[in-house]
Amino acid sequence: MAGRPTAEYLRLYALEGFLLRLSISAHRERFVLKGGVLLAAHDLRRPTTDVDVAALRTANDVEDVRRLVVEVAALAAPVDDGLVFDLNAVTAAAIRDEDEYAGVRVRLVAQLATAREPFHVDVNVGDPIWPAPAEVELPRLLEGDPPIVLRGYPVEMVVAEKVVTALQRGLASTRWRDFGDLYLLTGRVAFTAGVVREAIVAVAEYRRVELEGLDGVLAGYGEVGQRGWLAWRARVALTDVLPESFADVVAAVVAFADPVLDGGVADVVVWRPAEREWRG
Repeated sequence: MAGRPTAEYLRLYALEGFLLRLSISAHRERFVLKGGVLLAAHDLRRPTTDVDVAALRTANDVEDVRRLVVEVAALAAPVDDGLVFDLNAVTAAAIRDEDEYAGVRVRLVAQLATAREPFHVDVNVGDPIWPAPAEVELPRLLEGDPPIVLRGYPVEMVVAEKVVTALQRGLASTRWRDFGDLYLLTGRVAFTAGVVREAIVAVAEYRRVELEGLDGVLAGYGEVGQRGWLAWRARVALTDVLPESFADVVAAVVAFADPVLDGGVADVVVWRPAEREWRG
């Protein structure tokens, strides 16, 4: 995180403050962390403007979800972090910008001294989670602060949702962050093929997506998406960890996903992140 813009630190500090309160709240077991913030638990961070969670045992009702989020934001931190959430400024609305995503977006404002930082909490309702959620530790921005412990998406489900979204959107996709996340995660995590396959099947069945290889679906996408990829990569200041060539990124994602999608690797085969290949 060294060298990042000050505004980004303030945004992450606000998100961290909300998650700290969630970790001590009565709703801790109900919300499962996903999205960009979760990547920090895997020693990866990218700029993000929101908290992304899945809600268990929760109706997809705007006012009910808003009430739960307000109850979390109203809590005092275990140790004063200087943050105050403006409970009078909280608004909520159904998420309608992504067909594959059902839920509620709750907008909040965090205040730190004289600075006011708006952000939102996206609450996803109904999507399957497989394997089961696990405890994750989120490192803090301030050195010496203990990690925030929450329930989080299994990393297999993180990649499964992104792979299925790539299948759904094909060449029309502008979700550069999905490809960036897939590239970074597959360069770090030793996945097991069978677990990834079951997670992908769970997502695809829920979204009613027919599984096929990404190689055909994304044919030519490296060239089509190059300009958008470069703009996003520069905007989020990840030029030091992500390739300049989007075709290289797409090829790396296909090399990971297609042997799982087409059954070319047995369930017990393990992904080798350093070599970026499946090996028994």
